[in-house]
Amino acid sequence: MLKDADACFACGRLNPHGLKLDIRQDAGGVAVDYAFPGQFQGWQGVVHGGLVATILDELMAWSCKTAACSAVTAEMTVRFRRPLRTGRPFRGEGRIVGEHGRLLLCESRLLDADSRVIAEASGKMMKV
Repeated sequence: MLKDADACFACGRLNPHGLKLDIRQDAGGVAVDYAFPGQFQGWQGVVHGGLVATILDELMAWSCKTAACSAVTAEMTVRFRRPLRTGRPFRGEGRIVGEHGRLLLCESRLLDADSRVIAEASGKMMKV
């Protein structure tokens, strides 16, 4: 098992520079509700794409964690569908969709307040 020092950039409560995401178990996987403050923008008023990918990755990792597996990202594909605006709430969801040996196949997505897909990812998480 990997050790969790609660200092993860995305979800760690002890990281003073982190996002402190409150990811929770949800029907069929995990979920988070969040809104990025303006300092996380790339283009004016738009969240930096690397941070969008970070949340998608974190949701896949947490879906493994809730299945009692320590896993790291082996591969991830991200599709950006529309801009994620700073200051606007969104919902993130992640789940395991399959297993192949040491790999857990996962999906995640971010939805805006109107349930439109902002971005989505598929990934392979390697059990460690």
